[in-house]
Amino acid sequence: MAVDSQRAHVSPHPGHVPVGEGGLPLLRYALWATAATLGISGACAALVSALSAFLVYQYTRARGIWGTDEPPDGAAEEITFTSAEDNVNISGWFFASRDTRPAPAVVLCHGVWTGRRECLPLALRFLNAGYNVLCFDFRAHGLSGGRYTSVGRHETNDVIGAVHYLSERPEVDANRIGVVGFSMGAAATIQAAARCPQIAAVVADSSYASFLDAARYSFQAVTRLPHYPIAPLAIAWAKWIVHVDANRMRPVDDIGRIAPRPVLITHGALDEIVPVRHAYTLFKAAEEPKELWIVPGAHHVGARDADTDAYFERVEPFLRQALAEPAILPVSLANDQDEREANGVREAAQA
Repeated sequence: MAVDSQRAHVSPHPGHVPVGEGGLPLLRYALWATAATLGISGACAALVSALSAFLVYQYTRARGIWGTDEPPDGAAEEITFTSAEDNVNISGWFFASRDTRPAPAVVLCHGVWTGRRECLPLALRFLNAGYNVLCFDFRAHGLSGGRYTSVGRHETNDVIGAVHYLSERPEVDANRIGVVGFSMGAAATIQAAARCPQIAAVVADSSYASFLDAARYSFQAVTRLPHYPIAPLAIAWAKWIVHVDANRMRPVDDIGRIAPRPVLITHGALDEIVPVRHAYTLFKAAEEPKELWIVPGAHHVGARDADTDAYFERVEPFLRQALAEPAILPVSLANDQDEREANGVREAAQA
C-alpha cells in the first residue's frame, strides 16, 4: 500500500513539478521577477530618454534679451535683416563709421545663451577706431526670431545674412568686411567664411573644431550629468528637435576653404568648455595666411573678458591689415606694372 500511495503522486508527464513540492509558485515568482525587471529596465530607459530630450530642449530653446547694457545715445541704429537661405528674422545694432567715405566693417558674433550686448564693449572700440560695426542677436536669442539654437550649424546662415546686409549699406566698403566670433559665434564664423567670399577676414575666438569632441569634453561640466548614456541620446534627439546632425558640425573641415583670406585663431589655454587642442587642430587645417594666439591663463573667451583693451590691441591690427584699402598706383606706374606682368606671361609661355 505504501508503494501504491507513492505511485499515485507520480506525474504521468515527464518534467512536471508537482504542485505539492512548491514548483508552481517558484515558476510564478520567476516570471514575475523577470517581468518586473523588464518593466523597471524599460521604465529606466524611457526616463533616461525623456531626460535627454528635456536637456536638448532646455539648452536649445529660445532665450530672451541678455544683459542690460545699451549703446550711448545716438551711437547705434536698431536694424533687422534675414538670415541666408532660411530667412529667419535677425535683430541687431548697426554702428556707422564717422568716415564720410565707405569704410571697412566688422561683424561681432556672440556665444550661445547670451546676445548682442556681449559684444558691446568691443563694438564701441571698433567704432572709435573708424570701423562700421554690426552686432546682432543670433536666432533664438534676444529679439531675433527662431525657436531653437543649433550651437553653430544654422547660425552660419545668420552670419552670412549679416554680411549681405552690410554689403548693401552705403557707409560700408563691401570689399572690406571682417567677422569676429566667440565660441558658438566663432564656429559659425568659420563655416560662414568658407561659404561666403564677401568675408575678407576672420577672427575665431574659442571655437570648437568638432562639436562632438567638445561635447565629450564638457558635457558633464555643463549639465552635471554623466556623458553616457545621456549625451548620445541627446544627440539623437537633437536631430528631431533642432534638425541638426552633430556629426556635421565640424569647422575643421571648412576652415581650409577660407584662404587666401587671413584667419586669426585665438583660444584660452585653460578653456574648460572647448579644450585648447581645438585651436591647434583648426590652425593646422587652415591655409596661409593664418595666425594663432594662445592666451596663457585664460578660460573660455577669457582673454576678451579679462582685458578688453589688450584684446582689442591684439585683434584690431590684424583686421586693419587684412581690411586695408588696396593701394592705388599712379597711372604711369600702373601701366608699367601691367607691362611687366604681360612680359612675364610671354616669357613663361616661351619657356
